[in-house]
Amino acid sequence: MSELPGSVTNLLKSTRFIHLATCKDNVPHVSLMNYTYYHGSEGDYIIISTPKKTTKYENIVANPIVSLLVHDWISAKDNNSGEDKSGAPNERRNSLFEMLANINKNELGRVSVMITGTSTILDKEKDATSFEFYKSLHLNNSKIDQVQSKNYIECDGNALIAIKFDSVKVTDTDNNIELY
Repeated sequence: MSELPGSVTNLLKSTRFIHLATCKDNVPHVSLMNYTYYHGSEGDYIIISTPKKTTKYENIVANPIVSLLVHDWISAKDNNSGEDKSGAPNERRNSLFEMLANINKNELGRVSVMITGTSTILDKEKDATSFEFYKSLHLNNSKIDQVQSKNYIECDGNALIAIKFDSVKVTDTDNNIELY
């Protein structure tokens, strides 16, 4: 796999969630996951933690090949009802707010990155050094709430998983595609 462009690594470093696709017995399953991106001398990795009593974990045990999707597209619900969440009439939006919202929409990179990778369930008994290294990276990820992630990552019923990138496809809103 060739070196990823800076725009892709910046996206992977700044985005909070990925979509993880797993498959077992030709039945696909998609999960929204917190993650940590790591670029090391052996390649690029996504680190995740998941309870062992989940479909995604069972699928990874049966089939370690996964797909990941990360993107910088923003979607928002358009509330045209004229009411806010409480049912009260909406106030007229501030023109400064509208201007800033439009500027932010125009600044989006509008790409999606699809990653195919091979997952490895890290075992602290068999390879304590690798397990502790990836665990520390995931625990120290500033995108994830530290207290919540510590409880989630260190829970005995959870697995720590490293996904090594095999291939990457970057697509923009004009349907331009680049493979890495």
